[in-house]
Amino acid sequence: MTQTPCVYCEFDEYDVITKNDFGVVFPEPKPLSKGHVVIVPLRHVHSFFEVTDKERKSLLSLLEKARNALQERHQPTGYHIGFNDGNVFGEPVEHLHIHVIPRYKNQELKLDARWGIMDVEED
Repeated sequence: MTQTPCVYCEFDEYDVITKNDFGVVFPEPKPLSKGHVVIVPLRHVHSFFEVTDKERKSLLSLLEKARNALQERHQPTGYHIGFNDGNVFGEPVEHLHIHVIPRYKNQELKLDARWGIMDVEED
């Protein structure tokens, strides 16, 4: 059986916004708002709880850099930050990634199946 390549391991350097020795920031391919980015450890790891202390500090440093860049470029009102950790939502990707989703005044955030949200019709 052929294993599907990891989209977070096989990124294009052209898309990189910033990176350091342990992680990288690039635009989310299916953004939920203007400026939506993901932070990904360079090492293929499934969980935030499996990263080393150096990786953790590095990822949090990238989170701050991503926020600063988004603040300068888009001036959002706030942020929704989500850690996708493990294969909880049935995603084919089991590589830890952190979503940084800029929020704008009067903008409704519509999460989708990637976040475990399903359309439910009320009776």
